[in-house]
Amino acid sequence: MKNKRFVTGIVGILVGFILGFFVSQNLVQTPGGLSPQQSAAPTQGTSQTPQDHPPAEVMEQLAALQEQAEADPQDSQIRVAIGNAYYDMRRFDGAIPWYEEALLLTPENVDIRTDLGTAYLYTGNPIKAVALYQQSLEVQPDHAQTLHNIGVTYLSIGNFPEALGSFEKLLEFHPDHPDFEAIEQQIEQIRETHPQGAPL
Repeated sequence: MKNKRFVTGIVGILVGFILGFFVSQNLVQTPGGLSPQQSAAPTQGTSQTPQDHPPAEVMEQLAALQEQAEADPQDSQIRVAIGNAYYDMRRFDGAIPWYEEALLLTPENVDIRTDLGTAYLYTGNPIKAVALYQQSLEVQPDHAQTLHNIGVTYLSIGNFPEALGSFEKLLEFHPDHPDFEAIEQQIEQIRETHPQGAPL
């Protein structure tokens, strides 16, 4: 338990350092380009690597976490933490292997699988992302983040019927969703512009 608390403390410091760095560099921003509505886009990251790199201290702390992960091959939480750190730095290629290792240890964890799918989406592989999202929904059909992100992904590749169905399920399962109105507007836009579900 003491070791777990120690790891958590390091991760908290690291994430705070990373976020502080990106705020200072004006690199924390809302993603776009995946759908006509900003509110219907995945909530983190972009597909581009920032020009400025994190300071050496961040990378040193991250390396220390990686050493701890190697020392404890059964610890899924630290692997998720490292994946999240890379994700927050928008280094999605770096996040993917850590999420995959964590998922091997906890294959029923929908959150990890969906985060892995989103990392693949941002590295330009929407087909892989969709496959992972579908696996998440097989385990938990009402998982809000997965329904949202798979809808966005379908929309980005022009599969309007599946995008529409995913957004409708999201609102059906989660009538109190914080972005309910924006997603409802997205649904209406899809219906108006693609009434037969035909691609552009």
